[in-house]
Amino acid sequence: MRALRTHDLLTALPFMLLYAADEVAVTTRVEDDATGVRSVEIVSRPDTQTYVKAFADEGQIKGLLPATQMRRLDSGEVADRYRVAGDFRFVQGSKLGDLKVTRRVRLGTWPILQTTYAYTDKISRTEFSETDREIAAAPKTEFAYSVTMPGPIDPASVLPPGGVVDSNTVTWKLTADKPSQDIAVSASRPDWMPQALLLLVLLLAALSIVRFLRHRERTTPRRI
Repeated sequence: MRALRTHDLLTALPFMLLYAADEVAVTTRVEDDATGVRSVEIVSRPDTQTYVKAFADEGQIKGLLPATQMRRLDSGEVADRYRVAGDFRFVQGSKLGDLKVTRRVRLGTWPILQTTYAYTDKISRTEFSETDREIAAAPKTEFAYSVTMPGPIDPASVLPPGGVVDSNTVTWKLTADKPSQDIAVSASRPDWMPQALLLLVLLLAALSIVRFLRHRERTTPRRI
């Protein structure tokens, strides 16, 4: 199992940002070695450009995407909206705040070698003042959260229920009516390369045994 660490990255989403946005998408792609890329995209409504622009200009985005050399960030006006998009590659590890990725190689029947991945995260809602207006708006305030794993996802592992699984990707449409939400998903993929090498070695060994037996049969004198 690998347990790797890098900069703290809590998946904390300000409620007022979610409320002001027409679209918020948080995406994580997990690589074969349990490292990966976290991406965030925020698009304002026409009447909330100022708030979303301030979120980017004042550096609040670093709460989702740390300001390091591994971050890419782009923002600007698109028609009558304001868009903020960026990603952060965590090449040194798979523990970012509450986000954890574990990788385990296990033996089975067939395929003999299989790599399993487990992904967990916690999304926290911040800047929620519990006013009647915000309490009423929270169940209608949506955002997308998706995870792409290195292998096919096990549908039974998807938490919370309701995530749409498409091969290696699961996508949730979540609402902001809970203080926090736990995310979990697991996937597995066969390791064909070592198994192919093992089969090749066994085949060569079998051919060597057959050749030896044939040679012995030809060179052994027959009894009369």
